[in-house]
Amino acid sequence: MSAFSNTEHLLANAAGREYRMRVWQPSRPKPATEISTLLLLDGQWLDETLDAALATMPPGNLQVASLGYRVADRSILAPWRAYDYTPAGPRGLLSDPRTTDWPCGGADDLLDFLQTGVLPLLASATSSRPGPVALFGHSYAGLFSLYCWLQAPSLFKRIYSASPSLWWYWPHMLTLLQARHPGRQPNGDNDTPVHLFVGTDERWRPLPAAADAPRPPGVSTVPFAQHFYSALQESGHNNASLLLFEGQAHGPMLSSAARYALEHSRHKMAPAGICG
Repeated sequence: MSAFSNTEHLLANAAGREYRMRVWQPSRPKPATEISTLLLLDGQWLDETLDAALATMPPGNLQVASLGYRVADRSILAPWRAYDYTPAGPRGLLSDPRTTDWPCGGADDLLDFLQTGVLPLLASATSSRPGPVALFGHSYAGLFSLYCWLQAPSLFKRIYSASPSLWWYWPHMLTLLQARHPGRQPNGDNDTPVHLFVGTDERWRPLPAAADAPRPPGVSTVPFAQHFYSALQESGHNNASLLLFEGQAHGPMLSSAARYALEHSRHKMAPAGICG
């Protein structure tokens, strides 16, 4: 018998953008304990990864959810993701730095959609007491996960930011971190851990790929993550971490990092003494 039962939900945000959310609920949760949740963005590309990983995961008290678009075509999704996962750029810029006809600046709307639509649905999806939620994002969604942490530092229990597009108007995200210092707010330190994952073979290129043209070598994205990680530590977030995936390029990092976050959250977010 599978340790999880799966349901699917079709959602739309205030602007009419359509999403699909899959929820894997533990079939035999431990009684009298809360159910934690790992929410993974870009679920349209994670079906096979999550189905395979959860087929062998032992029972526990972790609910897993993937939120993605109803379509998976990358050419269609590229401008959508460039808008949904990014804040306004420096000086209020509202276009993508690599493809100027792609608008950006929709991160606050997506964050509101998570708060008002997605998280309440996840809380009601389980018959047990809902517990904390961790957020996973890759690439532009990794950038968005960091922005969520800056804007709403207590909303998620953990942040998993894989291959975050920190090159996006660099050093804009670093500047936001240094200006806001969420860990130094008067109400107390922000103890939400931020986990950064980067592949050593990932490269940033100032121009998108062109058909029938060789791609330039590009610049390693590791230093961007290292700078951001150092700033996290300098602002008092000593529970942050940076993990390098040796030999991993940008595309394969989505599946590799999602699997790692799944296993990591299974242990770190379980109630005391419960990890399968």
